[in-house]
Amino acid sequence: MFTAASFRVGDRVTIRSGQSIPQSIATVERYTEGGRCMVLSDGSEWRADGRRQWGFRGSYYKGPVVEPFEQGDDEFVARRRVVGALRKFGDGLTMDSALSTEALQRILDAVDKEKAAVKKEG
Repeated sequence: MFTAASFRVGDRVTIRSGQSIPQSIATVERYTEGGRCMVLSDGSEWRADGRRQWGFRGSYYKGPVVEPFEQGDDEFVARRRVVGALRKFGDGLTMDSALSTEALQRILDAVDKEKAAVKKEG
């Protein structure tokens, strides 16, 4: 459990989804509301303990949380974003796409080269 004292201005933090999956990396910029609200470098505001949890009629919604940065979080976030961008790119490809055949072939060649390198390592 994290408290308001767990985070200092300038600390790198990881915003994790409700399933504890790293979503993004940010830095603690400042505290407001007498130290009760933490403002991150991405502009988001959080309770000083890193939670956004609230109660409603006896039940709780647990959404994303802020936790101290751990080694490997930035690599996970970067990989997740790259995979998402590649999926979006691939999903948008059609025969009518603006990219030339040569450009598409260069992309395919790079993918094939990376796949071959992984096979050699494994």
